[in-house]
Amino acid sequence: MTGLLDTAAVSITAARRDDLPAVLALERAGFPEPEQWSERSWAGELLGEGRTVLLARAEQVVGIIALRTTGELADLHRLVVCPSRRRTGVGAALTRAGLDAVRHLGAQAVVLEVDYANEPAIALYQRLGFEQLTVRRGYYGQGRDALILKLYDLPGWPQRLAAQAHEEEQERREAEARPRPVEPAAPGGPNEEQP
Repeated sequence: MTGLLDTAAVSITAARRDDLPAVLALERAGFPEPEQWSERSWAGELLGEGRTVLLARAEQVVGIIALRTTGELADLHRLVVCPSRRRTGVGAALTRAGLDAVRHLGAQAVVLEVDYANEPAIALYQRLGFEQLTVRRGYYGQGRDALILKLYDLPGWPQRLAAQAHEEEQERREAEARPRPVEPAAPGGPNEEQP
């Protein structure tokens, strides 16, 4: 991640039906035309039973996540972040908020499909605790596979995430405290005698 989410400038709220035009604009900006969801698909997400759809808003909509909960399983259907806001924490904040929302609805696990070539998204999901289940060959068309990922034990997820963050912070502090090796001066440098 190259930037951090400015929580004062971005808020996450439940999407409403009247957000559809902004959602469609974000979809067009976020995906090439053949991969874009239609107005009908997004209307179904916004109005469908068992759906959790959240928006990240700054001056405008900069991200959206859509999940569906059926019993104890939630399916992360879509995560879209405005291209200018990618790698700033918007996607991570939306995903955390979405996972927390479906956890409160009783979901025990979450599954998703992600393009095998979408390395930033895969890295995000893995940081959040998702594990690879399988690969679906040709899921996104000729030569474009999907990874199927699953987050197990959603009720225990917040504690695992907090422990992971604590461990990463500890490692960072230890790395900063280690003495750095001193590199020898280059030949002809200020410490070398001249003939």
